[in-house]
Amino acid sequence: MALNGTKVIDLDSHLVGDVGNWKHCIEEGWRDQLPRPLPTKPDERRKTLVGSRIMVGSEVTRQSGEKPEWHKAEDLVAAGRVRNLDKDGIDVAVLSPNSPALDLVWFPQDPELAAAYCRAQNNYMQQYAGEFPERLQWAGVIPLQDRDLAVQELRRMADMGNTALNMKAVPVAGRQWWDPYYDPIYAELENLRWPIIIHDTKHESMGQERFADNFFFSHMVGRVFESMVCMMTFICGGVLERFPRLNLVCLETGASQMPWWLGRMDEHHEKLPHLVPWLKMKPSEYFMRQVYVGCEPFEDEHFELAVEMLGDDNLVLATDTPHWDSSPPGEVTRPIIESDKLTEENKRKILGENAAGILR
Repeated sequence: MALNGTKVIDLDSHLVGDVGNWKHCIEEGWRDQLPRPLPTKPDERRKTLVGSRIMVGSEVTRQSGEKPEWHKAEDLVAAGRVRNLDKDGIDVAVLSPNSPALDLVWFPQDPELAAAYCRAQNNYMQQYAGEFPERLQWAGVIPLQDRDLAVQELRRMADMGNTALNMKAVPVAGRQWWDPYYDPIYAELENLRWPIIIHDTKHESMGQERFADNFFFSHMVGRVFESMVCMMTFICGGVLERFPRLNLVCLETGASQMPWWLGRMDEHHEKLPHLVPWLKMKPSEYFMRQVYVGCEPFEDEHFELAVEMLGDDNLVLATDTPHWDSSPPGEVTRPIIESDKLTEENKRKILGENAAGILR
């Protein structure tokens, strides 16, 4: 399955139904604190009891059933995932939590509860990927509500075979990701040589409240712009200056808008350098040194423009499997493989070589 001797690696493959499996993976003392869906009518937004708080969903209940989906139950078990990897010639998929799981580890105000949820999620991911360890890797989660508990979970994950860290783009409790409070976490990640994978999900993302009655609009806005803003905070907020060996992987943003976004950051740095005095390089130089972007050719028809303008060193394959806006098995890698605008070297780097370097 390797392309010209390079393994094909998908950095954006999601679990489905992971929260439902927490009950098998959480410590007994926390079992009565598992998230509990609350009754909602078809024209209401979903509500979930999380500890003592209610998390309100981003869309009305009926909209979930209206999204197109290609997968069947047999596609979602580990063996089914591997069968579908074979259809696209993918050697290794790095699994991320599904959207509800990322929201539910981000939401609690109680750090201990968040830590219990993270342990349950990571336990489940280890079990799932462990069925095919040569084909399935996993990127876990930590309780960012408390940096000491977060570092503790990072060290536990290191003994479990974890590959990377997943984070929502939206900051927890409003604390920006550049805050030195998080430096012990970034230092530990740098020591482990794990990249941060940035996903954004529904809760608190841009557009969730403004377009709550129509998922078309909230989804158009939230995923892309939140990840772009998150990238800006890591670069322009000085995190990558302080931690030069820390890698950031921005997924589900598309790649074609990145040349514009980097140009805008560089222009602001040129004209307002006194507002970011900690930056020793242009923002685009930090990007080239430490940031990677998921290439989703099945929904970003201009992805080849990013290769032309940025080069091929900072792009990785991101299929978003098995979500409704990905492509069916057998078609997710085809736009890259069959592109007549990309060279064989471009294809080799995007489909696996860059990801292999990040994951070491």
